[in-house]
Amino acid sequence: TQDKVYGIMNSEPTSTYAWWLSDPTAGTIDNSIAPNDSVIEIDWGLTPGTYTLFSVETSLDGCIGDTVQLDIIVHPLPTALVVSDSVCENFSATLTFDLTGQAPWTIDYTDGTNNFTAVANATPFTISTPPYTTSQTITVTGVTDGYSCAADPAGLPSTLVHIYPRPTTGAIYHY
Repeated sequence: TQDKVYGIMNSEPTSTYAWWLSDPTAGTIDNSIAPNDSVIEIDWGLTPGTYTLFSVETSLDGCIGDTVQLDIIVHPLPTALVVSDSVCENFSATLTFDLTGQAPWTIDYTDGTNNFTAVANATPFTISTPPYTTSQTITVTGVTDGYSCAADPAGLPSTLVHIYPRPTTGAIYHY
């Protein structure tokens, strides 16, 4: 996740602050958003784990304070898979979502014309489509989990809702 903000409570405007992570590969610290570096942003990487953020204050007089720290958990990004059953014209199909991450999930999806949002409290999660008259491609456009982590848009799936046409029954006739 990008631009997660961290700061020093009751920071002294005349002090400066140095920041570092327990694992420098965990993310990138942007300390240019506050004149004295009392507020930073971190662009976290994609490696899940528990990391420690450290900071130390240096006063205007050059005195160095105690190092303070905060443990931060980086959760894996949620993922989604979706499959559909096939139905006859004017019937609702069932979409089944298999999700990873922490419940509840907010799922945004589209049929190309209409946009939908659903909230899932468990996985797998099923929902019915509107009754379509022709086959539709359902595309997941976003998934956010209970940690407010958003799925990588490049990994979001689509599924085809195959609609079988109704037969055209001819009239009854007598020989």
